[in-house]
Amino acid sequence: MYAVNDERESWDLDSDEVPRVVRPRRRASIPIEERRDPGPRATPVDDWDDDDDFDDGNWDDRRDGRDFGDRHDDRYGDREHDYDDHDYDHEYVLLPRDTSGGRKVLSVLVAAALIIGVLAGGTLLWASRQIGRSGPQGDIVASVTIPSGASVSSIATILEEKDIISSARIFKFYTGLKSEGGWKAGNYVDFRTNSSFDEAIEVLDAGPVAPSARVVRVIEGSRLADALEAIAKQSGNITVAQLQASLDSGEVRSAYKPEGIGSWEGLLFPDTYQFAEDATPAVILQTMVTKMDKVLDSLGYDRAQALSGRSAYELITIASLIERETGQPAEERGKISRVISNRLDAGERLEIDAAVLYGLGRGSGGLTKEDLARETPYNTRKVKGLPPTPISLPGEASLKAAIEPTPGDWKFYVLVSNDPPTHFFTASYQEFLRQKADAQKRGVF
Repeated sequence: MYAVNDERESWDLDSDEVPRVVRPRRRASIPIEERRDPGPRATPVDDWDDDDDFDDGNWDDRRDGRDFGDRHDDRYGDREHDYDDHDYDHEYVLLPRDTSGGRKVLSVLVAAALIIGVLAGGTLLWASRQIGRSGPQGDIVASVTIPSGASVSSIATILEEKDIISSARIFKFYTGLKSEGGWKAGNYVDFRTNSSFDEAIEVLDAGPVAPSARVVRVIEGSRLADALEAIAKQSGNITVAQLQASLDSGEVRSAYKPEGIGSWEGLLFPDTYQFAEDATPAVILQTMVTKMDKVLDSLGYDRAQALSGRSAYELITIASLIERETGQPAEERGKISRVISNRLDAGERLEIDAAVLYGLGRGSGGLTKEDLARETPYNTRKVKGLPPTPISLPGEASLKAAIEPTPGDWKFYVLVSNDPPTHFFTASYQEFLRQKADAQKRGVF
């Protein structure tokens, strides 16, 4: 029997737990006679009477009524007194057995939970990257045919094989969660490589082109002259001259074409369209111009002056420059927009070769000293400010970058890689020259 704080407790002998005994606790010294009687140290048994060695002559006294506890205190008084001198209590404290095994199990469980959490987090991150897309969308896929009776799994496999989505298996799971499906068989012409799952679903929801429809596709960054040629070729029964005449006649209208500007450059939205076989040039062109007006409205171009300090037409012109100059990284559009804005604000020449080429009637190629010396309103090597009109048909990403340039102090950029096309941006002219020399040495241009 052990005492804890002078309260008596019994130790269950049937328990598997082994008690731990700690050192005596300190307490103030109390005279022995004032302490609580701890009770008998032992219980006499009958056969002790026969043991002469044990009988010390005091047994009768003890049996006659003397409290064994009194004699106990007398016989062990020195020991009690010795503890009192050291301020120790002679009673020990019973503690429960150290269950270190339980702590080990808990540690294992916690570690397992952490590992499962890390794995689950990594899986979710990987899946989110599959559902979304890395970088901008790629080129338009000319034609994707969905056969009659194709399941979601079959459609997902077709899209993965065309590099439109990253994973057919996850696409199937994703569409199941969103209850998507039931898409029509036919020919789809609006898919792009490196699309997110939602972008691919949007094309599928729009449905295939009608069997008798004329599909007309105009690529971002095309010059108007090249766009008209593409429209004429794809429509099959319309000429470039008819298209140009329709633009010049005034029957096509744009909310963003300034008075006194004759050029329609930059005002047709580059996209993929479907037209009936008998669609007229005016219907085709007005459809493309109306689409541009809607995109511009959605980006805030109707409030361009208040948002940017420039007119909507000036921003469209900037967007056309961005479209022709940008490389593959998506963030370059905003940086090129900032370079143009910074140079315009500083009253410096833009020196954009794409504008110089446009003024020479060329879409690409190198420039000679004679080319750079030519006097055209588009020669930004010689003329300060923006060119008089846009130089291409900008897409939505470039239009957005023009009205929302990336913050920065850059004034120069130079092509430093062709695979993928990437530019280096800097505010230092000396650094620009060093990067340019290095790029030329490596044969970038």
